[in-house]
Amino acid sequence: MGKAAFALLLLAGGCSNNDNVVYGAIGASSITPFISFENVNSVISGRAKLTSADGGVTGTSEVVIFSNRPALCDRLLQNPDYFRNPHETYVALILFLPGDNRLGTFLPGRPGDEGTGSEIIGADPSLAQASMERTGKPVAPFPAENAGYIAVRDWSEAAGGESVGTFSLLYDPPPPLTSSGAFPFSGNFKSKVCTTLDGTQLP
Repeated sequence: MGKAAFALLLLAGGCSNNDNVVYGAIGASSITPFISFENVNSVISGRAKLTSADGGVTGTSEVVIFSNRPALCDRLLQNPDYFRNPHETYVALILFLPGDNRLGTFLPGRPGDEGTGSEIIGADPSLAQASMERTGKPVAPFPAENAGYIAVRDWSEAAGGESVGTFSLLYDPPPPLTSSGAFPFSGNFKSKVCTTLDGTQLP
């Protein structure tokens, strides 16, 4: 185990709704809270702009977002910087998909699947200053490795629509945190479309 003293719980996670389940957990560190998805209270999807740190648009992506917070679509509309500046304690898992309306299985790093990836966020305002001092950002996401898959069986961007799929991915700690190995997360989703994601600042 590295300096961050992470504890990996392989079978943590899940929720009462079997349509939306996430398995995996990451122990707390000096800049991130304990991360698990035992209570998945929001799963939303849609099309979002990708922006740089200075706000410049770099592209678009289809995204699926899990969180323990309810009414996530409304929260993001009220606070577009929700994933960059923590207004409250939360956990979130974001799946990024190519923005070309394809169904099928997407592999991070595979030619033709550019844009496929994921990040896990554990946000806590009380840790924001420590995160700023060590990473330069108030939130330090865990990025997915070029391994695993995201499979999408159904996709919609229409109001009231749903998107359906599964995923299995490996995540690395954000520098300067270290770990003896990657953190595996997997699950399935039946998300509700959020039509106002376009203004959300993704991590």
